[in-house]
Amino acid sequence: MANTNSRPTSVTVSFIIWLVVVLANILQGIISLTSGSSADVADSVGTAPLVGGAIFAFVLAVIELIIVFKMRDGRNWARIVLTVLAILQLIGVGVGAASGGNAFGWIGGVAVLVATILMYVGGANGYFRRR
Repeated sequence: MANTNSRPTSVTVSFIIWLVVVLANILQGIISLTSGSSADVADSVGTAPLVGGAIFAFVLAVIELIIVFKMRDGRNWARIVLTVLAILQLIGVGVGAASGGNAFGWIGGVAVLVATILMYVGGANGYFRRR
């Protein structure tokens, strides 16, 4: 007999996708910070805003990682926060597409959409209700 408190597979897969998305966002931030285009921006505004923005983005990524782990543990508030973050990221993908976005944004948008859907299917609602 299956353990009724065990985490559904859909939540586990969602957790893994969210981890990949957050780590990819961190990597994208590092790449954009060290790329040549940021050097052009640094020439015009200085390096302090770039470094400050990078630190802020890193802190947000760490907070998002904490929320992702709380979602994995069945905290419904974390699922709701991640849903809001997913909506914001999808809006960002839409805005990026309207201004000539790249494939990386689309891939991230699809991953976030899939991860969000998985948080609500396959027994996930009961899992979050029990926590």
